[in-house]
Amino acid sequence: MGEPLLFLLVAGAGVAVGLARGGAVANLRQPGVRAARLGLACLAVQALVVVLPLRALGLPMVLGAVLLLAALATLLAVARPNARLPGVPLLALGLFLNLLVVVANLGMPVPAQTLERAGIRVEQPAPDRPDPKHVLERDGTRLGVLGDRLAVEPLRTVTAYGTVIELAGLFLLLQHLVRGPGAFRREDDETAPGSHEARTVPWTTWAE
Repeated sequence: MGEPLLFLLVAGAGVAVGLARGGAVANLRQPGVRAARLGLACLAVQALVVVLPLRALGLPMVLGAVLLLAALATLLAVARPNARLPGVPLLALGLFLNLLVVVANLGMPVPAQTLERAGIRVEQPAPDRPDPKHVLERDGTRLGVLGDRLAVEPLRTVTAYGTVIELAGLFLLLQHLVRGPGAFRREDDETAPGSHEARTVPWTTWAE
């Protein structure tokens, strides 16, 4: 359960920072976020696909990769109409990198050594698909640098650079949402053309 816990910790940190900055959890239900429930469902699939008991159910392990692809592609589609929200561009970049490598390998490649560093036991002989999400990195692996090459030892999980970028975007998005609509209005006012002049008294006024 390491990967779902990683997502939950980052989401919790984003909410906590938003609360510390004067927000409220109720602000998460802002009407300005499009397809929010679909996005949450796809995030859950992305986080949980690694622990699906496909082998125990007699289902093909490749089904996990198919579910992951569907979740990543749908999340990218959801990100597009929300692109102006803080954190969403980072979220979309991470999703795109993960989607790219999963499409190239029909699964997220992971080196066996990275699994061992994270404290995850690998069966011997090592199967091509150790779990529903991953394929073991081999000589023919494409875009291996984008795979799950980072061991998160305290959580006994592995992650990718794309996922780190995605989680950074999720953190920024959640803390801004918790702060509420007023936070967006203030930021828009500060960046609007002429906003500096509106807040600044011309020096000639002081001379008069």
